[in-house]
Amino acid sequence: MKTLLCALLMCSFFTVIAQSDNIETEINNQVWLPFIKTYGNLDAFGFMNLHTRDLIRVPVDAKKIYTFDEYSYNNQQNNEYNMRHKRKQAIEFSFEERIHNETTAYETGYYKITITESTGKISYFYGKFTVVLRKFDRRWKIALDSDTSKDITETMFLKGKKL
Repeated sequence: MKTLLCALLMCSFFTVIAQSDNIETEINNQVWLPFIKTYGNLDAFGFMNLHTRDLIRVPVDAKKIYTFDEYSYNNQQNNEYNMRHKRKQAIEFSFEERIHNETTAYETGYYKITITESTGKISYFYGKFTVVLRKFDRRWKIALDSDTSKDITETMFLKGKKL
């Protein structure tokens, strides 16, 4: 009887882990990998398509809250500036927490932004993010996006679980 009970508990534990891995894979494929691609390609339209229309964007260091339209406009302006100045940008993620159920996810972690100037000069910037994702019509999207770069270091980024 004890053996049967242990086996059932182990099976349900591994089932939960497998479901969790499936959801994270789905989120990675629908949000994080396209995020990296659209960010690097300066594709403001594709980038904003990863967010809900009722998005709450909180750049903590700026002490502001943006709507979807305001955030979209800021991204378009930044991308146009980078294109004019022939700047390239790339982003990487490492995760601290990934908590989710079938339709909602809460994730925290770190990002590393690499900026390459037209002269070849490379700069790195680090930040900590918090996002809430929602699943609508089988698609995950970012509903809340908050970040800060205050006191964030490469060491912190490296401690997270890389995407």
